[in-house]
Amino acid sequence: MLKIVSVGLAALVLAAPAHAQITRGTIEFGGFGSRTSYATGLGMNAGWGGGGRIGAFITPSLSIEFEGGATHASRSLGLLPVNSSILAVRGTIVPITVGRLGLLLGGGIDHTDTYFIESYGAHLLAGAKFRLTDNLGLRLDGILSRMSNGNYTNKSLHFGIVTYRAPNRLYTDKFIDRVIVGPSVADKPDSVSAYETARLRGAAQRYQALRDSLRLAPVVLVPMSSEAALATMRQMIHFPTEGFTLTDSAKRVLDQKVVVFNANPDMRIVITGYTSSPGTGEYNMALGLKRANAAKDYLVSRGVDPIRVEVSTKGEGKLLVEGPGDYANAENRRSQFRLLVADPFLAAPKP
Repeated sequence: MLKIVSVGLAALVLAAPAHAQITRGTIEFGGFGSRTSYATGLGMNAGWGGGGRIGAFITPSLSIEFEGGATHASRSLGLLPVNSSILAVRGTIVPITVGRLGLLLGGGIDHTDTYFIESYGAHLLAGAKFRLTDNLGLRLDGILSRMSNGNYTNKSLHFGIVTYRAPNRLYTDKFIDRVIVGPSVADKPDSVSAYETARLRGAAQRYQALRDSLRLAPVVLVPMSSEAALATMRQMIHFPTEGFTLTDSAKRVLDQKVVVFNANPDMRIVITGYTSSPGTGEYNMALGLKRANAAKDYLVSRGVDPIRVEVSTKGEGKLLVEGPGDYANAENRRSQFRLLVADPFLAAPKP
């Protein structure tokens, strides 16, 4: 009896951690105390004992149980008390559940053993389970057992605790959803439309075709350029000291270049910004680029396609007039214009 009770208590300890939800494969562990009333022909008075139980669920309401218990009972006619053990296997079902309470029905076979009688038999069970927490409950069983040897009928009452352990799973049915957020249109707006992209690509292709034709075509087949238009495109503009703001005279020069641009749709130029010698090299390089960009921005504002104008800076490199002095500095603060199309092919604006 002590061994069986010990097994029952050990089963409860090993059951932790328990699992609240009963699913297929869930294991039930239980320990209980018992009170058994034996048939009169056995000469045994009612006995007290205990035991343990382990069960496996086939469905959430149907399970197979294995149970072992023992009792200690006195005997009549002055005979010594006797220990009795019983092993049982049964099927159980929970047909009704109301809140925390579930009714229990079952039946199976058993084996009863004392030192003076041993017998197999069959039994019926009716009971109830009451859930105390998500993983712990109370269980009460009434068992009616019929022994095949002598046709003795014994009655038992078991009361104890139950807990559950979920089966170990190689796979899980839990999914993790991850949302990967990419840059939205608002984070990086498109700078040009599809139409604008196509237009710029077309202009670049026409320019490349022009360069190819200029490289391959004989010069004698191409009309000579206008000297006045060529001089207009090469004319420099000047800036104030340490400044990159366009003066009125610079704007007039740029306006004349716009006329030539319009007459030569395939022409492109490079605007290079320069400075005078005072100032650090880094400062002058940055200032030269600002002056080139100022000229380009003005041409674009007057309708010139931005793809036709490139900018660069030389800073204080390649001084136009050597030596210190106001005159030299004024001449060196300039933007120069270099044509990317051969000079002889420049067309003059129509009058």
